[in-house]
Amino acid sequence: MDGLQYWKFKQYLVSEVTLEVVKNLIERRTKEKRFEQLLLKWSLSLFVVLFFSIVYTYFYKLPALERMFLTNRDVMSGLTQDKLLFILFIAGVFCVIQMVHYKKKHTKAENEYEELRVATIERGEELWEKPVPWKHRHEVFDWLKREHDINLYHK
Repeated sequence: MDGLQYWKFKQYLVSEVTLEVVKNLIERRTKEKRFEQLLLKWSLSLFVVLFFSIVYTYFYKLPALERMFLTNRDVMSGLTQDKLLFILFIAGVFCVIQMVHYKKKHTKAENEYEELRVATIERGEELWEKPVPWKHRHEVFDWLKREHDINLYHK
């Protein structure tokens, strides 16, 4: 949370506990978005690896394999001995492993964020107990929604 917003929250007489909850919400949302972006990056990487594997196999290996198939019928050994296909296969396996890893982390971060968000909504009266913060809480909610995509209006 930047200094200007911190000063504005202090001006509304927001308690330290509420500020800590807001900071924690922002951190958890940022963590969740980061894992979502990493998951997307590895998914796109897998797509690129698969695309190049298919293009390489279709345009470069199949014509050679058709000629080989007519001569000695050992097509699979021709595919398995290709170094580029082996490298693309290893890259694909690595992408899948990374996707599974970041999917687990994203799910965990998403659950932690949602639990804290729901708990914050349920404990709203405790966090905004004074009359001045209660009147200005919608401004904090609007700022969280606008800047960090955190919705505290409803579960």
